[in-house]
Amino acid sequence: MGLLYRDKENLYPLVTILGDLILYRDGIIWMETGLVEVEIKGRKIVISFNILLLGKDKVVLGILFLKEFNLKINWVIK
Repeated sequence: MGLLYRDKENLYPLVTILGDLILYRDGIIWMETGLVEVEIKGRKIVISFNILLLGKDKVVLGILFLKEFNLKINWVIK
């Protein structure tokens, strides 16, 4: 996606919405973007995103992000 990234200072494990550990690669989130300006529902926020090497998936929104911004997601099935 062309975003700059860096190693995370505070590492933590990758978990499901229920808190179960995910054993993808080593299960640790190692990288994050720098600060990115995003507009959500007409509101501009500055946030950094965790980076996971997921292959073809571009973005996975975490439950904390979804709860904070109360987003409705329109799913596209290909």
